[in-house]
Amino acid sequence: MTEKKVIGKCPVCGGDVMESPLGFCCNGTTKEGRRCQFVIHRKMHGVEMTEEICRQLLSEGRTGIMEMKNKKNQPFLAMFIIEDGKVHLDFVSHYMEGRCPICGGRVKKTSKGYACENHVGPNPTCDFYMMGIICNRKITDEEVERFLSGERLTLDGFSTNDGHMFSSTLQLNEKGSVSLESKITKCPVCGGEIHVGMKAYNCSNYKDKDHPCNFSIWRNISGHEVSVEEARQICEDGQTKEVLELYKEDGTIYYKRLGLNKENQVIRI
Repeated sequence: MTEKKVIGKCPVCGGDVMESPLGFCCNGTTKEGRRCQFVIHRKMHGVEMTEEICRQLLSEGRTGIMEMKNKKNQPFLAMFIIEDGKVHLDFVSHYMEGRCPICGGRVKKTSKGYACENHVGPNPTCDFYMMGIICNRKITDEEVERFLSGERLTLDGFSTNDGHMFSSTLQLNEKGSVSLESKITKCPVCGGEIHVGMKAYNCSNYKDKDHPCNFSIWRNISGHEVSVEEARQICEDGQTKEVLELYKEDGTIYYKRLGLNKENQVIRI
């Protein structure tokens, strides 16, 4: 008869934990003289509980972080811990590198989006929250990081419920949550609103029947993606603050600012 291998000591009664058909069970007895019920099942939350994993759990009280599966077979990160004599899950919070724009707290990824750590819990003190899907478009971790760094992003791929596609920017509203805002500045020609379009930053008065305005700034000029801040500088200051890296048709790189001429046309300066 093969002798069963002891893989660790039971956290409940101090007996030996050995491999069994169920997984890894204690062979000891409690102070009341009953057989100890401590067990580590062979498969838990999609994880095959190997001898190595169980040894770590018994010796350290926890495992490393690993990918598990919920009842819908969706992956999540967590670790196994021993608490009150049973094996439990300790969920891992995914924190972004950027800080909350309201209170400076850490921003964590949740099942529905991104929230300040001070927004959750029994006594929330911060209102910052960002939905993970806005107008039928998923917001990526990279875009969230750029938003938290203070960059105002021009994002494509938003759509209304009837399928109309549009572009916009993310902006922190008065309630502490993130919403869409397509207005970026005033038109230097007519004073209308400059909006983010799918191909250009356009004046809102382009459909005005009495005084139509055709002012626009292409979002891609000579291979350079014109940012919201650069478009604002062109409209308000007459040119970009920084010299930009541009490209000729043959691939030659050159450096110019973008600005307005006397006819309010965008030119390279």
